[in-house]
Amino acid sequence: MNFGKKLKFKPLVILILALLSIVVETISEDSISKIDPMDHLRGRRLSESATQLVRMCNEMAEMGLSYEAARLLKSTSVYSHNKETSEEAKRILISWRINEMEINDANADSIRKTIRKTLNRNRSALLDHKRVQTLLSVGRTDQAAKIIANAKQVELYGESKEAQRRILNELSLNQEALDKANDQKSLKSLMTRSMEISKLNDISEFLRTAHPESGNAMRTLIRKVYPETAQMDSQRNRERDRYRSAFSRRLPENARPPAMRVQDDGERGQGRAGSFSFFNNRSRQQTNNQTAEPLTIKNIVEIATDLTNYDNGMSVLFLNLAKQSMTDEVNRNKISETIQSLTKSKTINSSGLPSPSGTFLKPLQKQDKASQLFDSDEIFEYKITLPEESIESLKKEPKIFAKATFEHKNIKLENVGVRLKGFLGSFRPFDGQNKNGFTVKFNAFKNGQRFKGLNKIQLNNAAQDSTYVRERLGYSLFREAGLPAPRVGHATVLINGTPFGLYVQVEASTEDFLSRWFEDTSGDLYEGPTDITNWKNLDLDSDPKTAERGLLIGFADAAAKAKEINNLTPLKDWIDLGHFARFMAMEILCDHWDGYLSPNNYRLYRNPSDRKFYFIPHGADQLFRNSSNNLFGSSRGRSVVVEAFRSTDEGELMIEEALHYLLTTVWDPEKLATQVMQDYKRLRPYIIADAKRSFDLFEVEERLQNTIEYFAKADRLKRWQLMALDDRELQDRLSRFNSRSRWGR
Repeated sequence: MNFGKKLKFKPLVILILALLSIVVETISEDSISKIDPMDHLRGRRLSESATQLVRMCNEMAEMGLSYEAARLLKSTSVYSHNKETSEEAKRILISWRINEMEINDANADSIRKTIRKTLNRNRSALLDHKRVQTLLSVGRTDQAAKIIANAKQVELYGESKEAQRRILNELSLNQEALDKANDQKSLKSLMTRSMEISKLNDISEFLRTAHPESGNAMRTLIRKVYPETAQMDSQRNRERDRYRSAFSRRLPENARPPAMRVQDDGERGQGRAGSFSFFNNRSRQQTNNQTAEPLTIKNIVEIATDLTNYDNGMSVLFLNLAKQSMTDEVNRNKISETIQSLTKSKTINSSGLPSPSGTFLKPLQKQDKASQLFDSDEIFEYKITLPEESIESLKKEPKIFAKATFEHKNIKLENVGVRLKGFLGSFRPFDGQNKNGFTVKFNAFKNGQRFKGLNKIQLNNAAQDSTYVRERLGYSLFREAGLPAPRVGHATVLINGTPFGLYVQVEASTEDFLSRWFEDTSGDLYEGPTDITNWKNLDLDSDPKTAERGLLIGFADAAAKAKEINNLTPLKDWIDLGHFARFMAMEILCDHWDGYLSPNNYRLYRNPSDRKFYFIPHGADQLFRNSSNNLFGSSRGRSVVVEAFRSTDEGELMIEEALHYLLTTVWDPEKLATQVMQDYKRLRPYIIADAKRSFDLFEVEERLQNTIEYFAKADRLKRWQLMALDDRELQDRLSRFNSRSRWGR
């Protein structure tokens, strides 16, 4: 059962329930329904589907059919001719704690309440298991041990048990070992072991593509040092085998189930030397693992020495793992000597940190009246009151400002403008049920009216960011890199007294915003979507009376000319080349696939002071998802300026230098993970209390974990991709990551 998605009725469920209503006899207080397969044709068909029905009972209960599911389970447990199915039905009844209750109409309400209470308990236990994954990804073994100690006390059955098994498998935890760990010390030891295995498996999987010799050797060593991983791998393979159907094989690569896509580097690459095909190579790969020759000390040292040319840290990690696998003291000493030798020979960069090319912008004022809205850890509460005519207006014309009253603590502002915000992914119609995104303009109907010095705020509904933290972290990285970007905070919102939940409060790209970054704010400010080539239809967020749209034509023509002659000189009069290269590199590093690289979400400001255009990130609620993108970004949308950089030698060199600068100075995976956890700890109570959020809490935890894992994975792959620019063979190997990425080149 996937707790990350809302359950929906299935045609099969409706059909079976219809049959059930015909076949199952009315239950009286002293009897239960009997399903007799010899009664008639419908009864026989129902009996044949009994096993499948039993497995679906949890879903039926989740959809509000808990009493009906209980009737079916009770009948199946008594009358089913299949002993295994009967026992499974009994186990579910026991897990729901209704096995000793009379299943009849008189007890229907009590049965429903008991089942609901049990399902909530099971969901909470599974959520705690998922929470443990998140905590281990940042090394918090103490906290993880405390949570798992409580979660493991809940006995799960059926689909809940399957979900638990999958999570434990992802954690490389054996159920038997977990059951035996009965004190905090042993649980912490188990959590530490799980964390170590997960880290080693992650590196091993990366190296199996990037540096196959060390990756395969590391996998062998992992199985030797941690024997339980062999069983875990076998379970994962069985899980993936479920998807190996003829139908799935015919699907396009990007439409295949995730369990297949992860392992399949694309059937298009079958001709590449050393390529991996999920369909053709599985049996051969398993055979190779079984018959591989033992690693000698000579093999290990040779592999580590070669690996250190690419990544000294991974080489030392590999050697330490090899040392753990050995019992012979002589060989262990040789490994120690090799580690010491490699550590000493590591090249020390004495040139210091690299300097950014191009203009490095900083806020002209560090603090202003609005700083407390974005810089503090406080979650603000806003009350918005909409009269009936404004509600009707928002329903009919959601993008037109309607009058409202805005309140925060002792501040009350009347005649403010409120409209709905968002596009295809985040827009929700105003019906009282949806969680809408709002733009609040304080001077829409009253000139000069402001809130904390601002004339406008954006309240994003986080419809595409279940973590609620991506925009805050992403924009902070842009700002740290000398790139103008909005500030972000959080707030809860009440509409006419009704709680609408937690919102991501983003600084609006207005003249107020521009004044923090530029001396002159009188320039044109444009907004995507579409590229500058579509200059007639590009949205204008500044004064239309003074706008010079014609300049966009010259800008687009210069970009096209630069691509044509393989020289960025035509663009020098239009943009700061180094600044744009850093902007583009940051979008790539943050996986802002929906930004200007597409092109879709971005702002573009022409600074009158130097007469150049500056790109500003926007709509960054889908960052940090896919770490396997191409070094020079996506070809998805063919942005004209991006294409000029990607198709010229000078442009690619500037992007390479910008990435190197960002990885060295701004991008710190450990620091970023810590920041995410700090923000999430502060926001979690509000996320849980948010009745209108678009995501199940299970998915919130999963996305948070994926976000944390992204930082180290992106850092690792980008550094190797930079090395591969001078190594064609390595470049070919790393391209297999890109074949599994939506970015592709």
